[in-house]
Amino acid sequence: MIRILSGKLKGRKLKRFNLDSLRPTQARIRKSMMDTLMPFDDKNVLDIFSGVGSLGIEAISRGAKSVVFIDNNPKAINILKENINMLSLQDYAQVKLFDAVKFLKKTDLKFDVVIADPPYYKYKFNDLMYLVEPLLNKNGIFCFESNKNKIIESESLKVKNFGNTQLIFWRKNE
Repeated sequence: MIRILSGKLKGRKLKRFNLDSLRPTQARIRKSMMDTLMPFDDKNVLDIFSGVGSLGIEAISRGAKSVVFIDNNPKAINILKENINMLSLQDYAQVKLFDAVKFLKKTDLKFDVVIADPPYYKYKFNDLMYLVEPLLNKNGIFCFESNKNKIIESESLKVKNFGNTQLIFWRKNE
């Protein structure tokens, strides 16, 4: 069961389904991610590899103006749409059944926050960062969840580790 952790939808449950390739972000990791990305007020968010939408819906609950959800799994997209309808979030959400990398290469939309939770071991931070960077507004943040890797932190790059999971936060400064 996935519960919204904070904001106007705090405590509400999300529908999900069991599939080996779909791994919802653990509550403690989701909380740390969202607390680090705050504030969401009036921000446009992109949630790629969104699954059933727990990260993007959490962002809406915390004040995001809009979230574009991208996933290539039709079953996940159907559950995501059910979650959006159940929570009456249609005015805040756009759902697209699309390959995330193709979307990043094709879209001309701009975002304040981009969240990526791809299948572990399939994508590396640097591979996606170069595709995300042109889509970020000034001071926009890219948050990437993955298995733990060695990443060197810098002024614009922060890393948080949780067991075998790692969150990488990169801020666009120009």
